[in-house]
Amino acid sequence: MKESNARQGFTLVELLVVIAIIGVLVGLLLPAVQAAREAARRMQCSNNMKQLGLALHNYHSAYKQFPAGAVWFEGYNGGMPTQTRTVSAAIFIMPFLEMTALYEGFVEDAKQAPAGSWPWESQTLRDAGPQSAFICPSAANADNPEYSTVSKNCYVFSVGDELWHNARTNSQEASPIARGDFRSMFLPSLPDEFNKTRRRFRDIIDGTSNTIAMSEVAATPRDFATVKGDVAAFNGIYSGGTGVPGPCLNVPLQTDNPTEYLNGADCWRGLILGDGRTINNKFTTTLPPNSPSCAYGGGNNSWGTYAPSSQHSGGVQTLMFDGSVNFVTDSIDAGDPYANQVTSGESPYGIWGAMGTPQGKEVNELE
Repeated sequence: MKESNARQGFTLVELLVVIAIIGVLVGLLLPAVQAAREAARRMQCSNNMKQLGLALHNYHSAYKQFPAGAVWFEGYNGGMPTQTRTVSAAIFIMPFLEMTALYEGFVEDAKQAPAGSWPWESQTLRDAGPQSAFICPSAANADNPEYSTVSKNCYVFSVGDELWHNARTNSQEASPIARGDFRSMFLPSLPDEFNKTRRRFRDIIDGTSNTIAMSEVAATPRDFATVKGDVAAFNGIYSGGTGVPGPCLNVPLQTDNPTEYLNGADCWRGLILGDGRTINNKFTTTLPPNSPSCAYGGGNNSWGTYAPSSQHSGGVQTLMFDGSVNFVTDSIDAGDPYANQVTSGESPYGIWGAMGTPQGKEVNELE
């Protein structure tokens, strides 16, 4: 019997059906793969925050106090007067993150820095490049080493429920400090105040598990004034000699792109490791996570309402003073956003405001 010479294979229709089936399967699997990748990134972000918590605890063990939120640093002051605090607490905890050489190089650079230099101009920091300990893998362009001249800093320090006060030193706000009322554990400090107004564990009378130390920011590209992660220049938060966060919820946005502010502030939020100014490397517990952020005056030294932000779905991760890391949702109770800030007592900004204040006496509310 003769063998058939007919060629075995797929018809065009069969091939198209197979391709269509593969396409459907890939479409079904892709969201699951992306979710798994984000879960891994979120876990790494959480681990970074736990290491920062250990660094803060070890700093406290060594110096019997927490680092100031920002300090006027000889050499790196941007040519500004001593009232401007430029070096972040992130610099001072570096030795407790296995970055002693980086910290010592920064200090030496400061001694030799030309007048008017800024912290991020440290050659040691520039040569070292981005530091993974300060970068959340979920942040925009987190893996792009050229995105910042030094490094992103996705992890920011809490200044509690303060607006008007969050860019001022202890001496400028002497009244509440004299009474011992702390709305924040990371206020700016002048060099001669650093030890006189130290913040310690014993000052957290609301409980270390109830009080936030750090959170995160999305660190979006500076070329775009993006609502998630950036800051608007908006004077509507000023009211009768104090600050009110609520108007920032209705800050003007771009008509053709409602994801961007109409008027962006002049800042580098989450994009510069070492800059201690509030607008760049701190956050407030005045508006819920991923809310708009607004700076009065719109400059790098402005006070304002600065919400933490992230690319994690539905909220942000927060480091508590006891070293635990919790996920806080965007829907957390934030009280009355149109209430004036206070200098003592319970926060008007709900559970979120209470979590930011170490001495608000809201312990029962949080339990």
